[in-house]
This record gives sequence, structure tokens and C-alpha cells, in this order.
Amino acid sequence: MPSRLSLPKLSFRWQIILLGAVVVVLFIAVLIGTLGALQYTKSAVLNNEKRRLSEAANDLARDYMDKAKSASLARGFSSVDLNLISSREATSEISQSALKKLDGIGGGFYQSDSQQLLGYTAAASNGGVQFTSPSANPEYVQTAILQIAQTAADTRMPSEKVMTGGNDIFLIEATPIGNEKSNWGSAWTIERMQSLPGSNRFRAYLITVALGIAALICVILTLVVVRNLQTGVRKIESGLRDLEWNLGSQIPTGSDPEEIKRIAQAINRLGTALKENIDREKQIEDRLRHAERLAALGRLVAGVAHEVRNPLATIRLRVQMAQREARNPRVDESCAVALEEIERLNGMVNRLLNFSRPVRFEPAPTDLKQLTEQRLNRFTESAAGKGIHIITNFPEDGTLLPIDQSKMAQVFDNVIQNAIEAMTESGGTLWVSVTSQMKSVSGTDKVRVEFRDTGNGISSNMISRIFDPFFTTKPSGTGLGLSICHEFVRAHGGEIQVESAEGDGTSVRIILPVHDNIFQNAGIS
Repeated sequence: MPSRLSLPKLSFRWQIILLGAVVVVLFIAVLIGTLGALQYTKSAVLNNEKRRLSEAANDLARDYMDKAKSASLARGFSSVDLNLISSREATSEISQSALKKLDGIGGGFYQSDSQQLLGYTAAASNGGVQFTSPSANPEYVQTAILQIAQTAADTRMPSEKVMTGGNDIFLIEATPIGNEKSNWGSAWTIERMQSLPGSNRFRAYLITVALGIAALICVILTLVVVRNLQTGVRKIESGLRDLEWNLGSQIPTGSDPEEIKRIAQAINRLGTALKENIDREKQIEDRLRHAERLAALGRLVAGVAHEVRNPLATIRLRVQMAQREARNPRVDESCAVALEEIERLNGMVNRLLNFSRPVRFEPAPTDLKQLTEQRLNRFTESAAGKGIHIITNFPEDGTLLPIDQSKMAQVFDNVIQNAIEAMTESGGTLWVSVTSQMKSVSGTDKVRVEFRDTGNGISSNMISRIFDPFFTTKPSGTGLGLSICHEFVRAHGGEIQVESAEGDGTSVRIILPVHDNIFQNAGIS
């Protein structure tokens, strides 16, 4: 049994085409209904105009009552006196103000006491009743107005009348004006209508044409929406194909509709995020491989160091014994030299053992600015002897970090010593700065300590190997200094960055995070 056709499963194109078909059907239905409604009856038109005329009479009566109330309050009366504004001038002003915006409608007031029509205002359009006073009207019109106005005043109920004369139709409406104490009179309005059937039929034709144009515009807009949607979908499909081969590609968002723009921007953000995640995973993978190499190297170093330490202890003991029993000064001097070399080898063995052992930290709140100043003071004398100027840029307030002070001091000492040794005998400059509360891309606050020298620099083919164990460019170096510094900084949850070019000096940046859980790394206790 075939499944039912579900509208949400249709493509946008067919959904909007369906919408266009519905609009066309609706247009045809409206057209047929409008053509049927063209058969206006005289009574329907008259009822509509009567309603309009009655509303005008009510507005006229309401304006008179408001004016009378304002006049009574101005004179301090406790109740409303309707006769205060019953002069011809006052009533004319009220009727002109109320009826000036109503085309084809004239009107005025009727006073019961004097049985007179007051304040007459002629209709605003040429099709209405045109006279300056009721006496200028044909006798039957004036009599009808007087009769309807008097009836409304006496009965205190709205009154109306329809009169025909030739091709003209006169509509008269009257509304009573009074209160509990006085039955003042009424407000009346009049309208003359000409060529009643033709004018209404023409209006119906106009409505029909307007509805037809509106339906046509709906169809055109539907086709435009379909075209824009298809263009946007094709652009998104093309962008996704490009994204399969290059995560850095971006879908252009120019003059597309807002919905297409949002979808394209979301895809662009997704591609950027995926690219960043893949790059981050590659970095983590490289660090893991580096850590695995270091672990294997540490195990090898630990075994070699243990094997070397015992023979070194035996050799040192024998040399010391030979030195004590030596009678020849040259033998004694040779033994002293041998002991110095043995001590140097023993120190190297100890460093190798320290490198292979798990790092143990004792974190404590440490002022990073103060620690940096202390480590610089240890090298002030030697730097001055080489003609090296040290320039510092520290914040006024220090930044407290939970770090192992001795381990971080070892890192700073190694970096400062390397910077001093990299500068020639002619001197140079070492800039040291501490930048606190630096916002990172991940939103974490970080502190950066930067050491920048004017030394010889490091060539581009060696910069990638400076953190490898036993790699060194110094004749007497062990190649463990920067490797140990790298491990110490990473164990603190930070990173160490080196930028250098041969002949342009070196910049070493140590970046540490500002939080309390940086010692929860594996292998740190």
C-alpha cells in the first residue's frame, strides 16, 4: 500500500509551487465571489450610507455636549447648561469643525425651545447638499429636516428619513441632545446621493482588479522565492563539497536571503572549528609521541646512569687514595685534575638520573614578578661584565600563581643563562617583561613571561630540535637544560615558545595559566 504524501517530505520547490497553485485557486474564487457581489441592492447601499450619516450625527451631538460641559465648568456651574453655546455663531463653529472632513455630508442643530435650525454647515463636496442656510433649501427638504430633528428631540431617540427627488436621494439623520434637566434639541445631518448604482459598481470593479493584481504579485513573489531558495541550496551544496577537500574553505555570503546567510555562516563556523580541532589533535599527537620518546629515553638513561655511577665511585676512591700517597707534585696535580673530571661526570650522571625520574612538585602561591626579579639579580653582575643591559617591564601589581618556586626558578635561570651566553663580548640587550591576565583563545586567563635578547639567534633548521634531549649547540653543553625546562613548564599546565632567526636574536615566551588545578597532571605528585 503506497504511503501517504507528506508535505514536509516535499522539496521546498514543490512546497512553494503548491503554495502558488493555492494562491491562483484563491484568486479565481475571489474573482467569482466579487463578480457575484457586484449586484449591489439599493437598500444595502442606503444602509451603509445611513450608518455613516448616523455616526456623523452622533459625533456632532457629542461635540456639542463636550463644548457645553466645558463652558459650564468655566463659569463654575455645578451642572451642564446646554443653552450656554446655543448661539448661531457657536453652533456654526461646532458643526463646521465636526463635518469639515466628511465628504458629501452637511448638518447642524435644532433647538426645541425656539423650534429653529441652528449652525447649518454645507456638505464639503460638490455632490452634497449646497446651501448656506436651511431657508435656501427646497421647501420639502427643509420641512423634512425640521420634522426629523424635532422628532429626535421630542422622543429622545435617533430619527431618520429617506427622500427621493428625480435622480437624487436625500438621507437625513438626527440624534437627540439633552440631559436629566433639559431636553435641548437634536443634531442632524443630511447627504444627497447621485447616480447610486453606477458609482458602486465601478468601485466593485476596482476592488476586483486590485485583488487580481494582488494575487498576481503573490504568484510572482512565489517564483522569486523558489529561485532564491534554489540558488542558496546550490551554493550550500557547492560549499559542502569544497569543505570535504579543504576545511579552511568559506562559503561566500553576499546578497543571499537571511536564512541562507545563517546556514552558510554556521557551515563556515563548523569548518573552522573542525580545522582547529584537527590541528589541535595533531599537536596533541606530536606531544604524545615526544613524551613517549622521552619516556623511553628516560628508561635508557636511568639504566646507563646506574651502570656508570658505580665505576665512577670506584675510580674516584682510587684516585683519592693515589693522591694521598703520591710523593711527586705532578702526580698530585694529575690526580686533582682527574678528580675534577670525575666530579663533572658525576654531576652529569646526577642530571641524567634527575631527568629520568618522575617530577615532584611542591606548589605554593608565588609572586611571578618577584620571582623573575630575584632570578635576574643573580645574573646582573655577569651581564654587566659582558656589557649587557637588562631592561625590564613589569606590572605594578604582582600576579600570584600556585607554582613550584624552585622548579620555575630553574627554568628562568636556564633561559637567562642561555640569553647571556648567546650575546657576544661586545654586549647587547636583554628585555624581560611580565604580562598578566592575558586572555587566551580558549577564554582562560594566562600570564606571559618573555625574555628577548640581541644574541646570535638560532638557525631555522635547528629551532625545531631545541627541546630534544641531548641536543645542544654549545661545545660543553649537555643538551638537557631546555628539555628539562620544557617538561617543567608543561607540567605546570603552560607552554614555552621560542622564536629566533640567525643574527636577529631570540625570544623565549613562557605562558602559564591562572588557575588552581594545574598540578592535576599525570605523573606529578
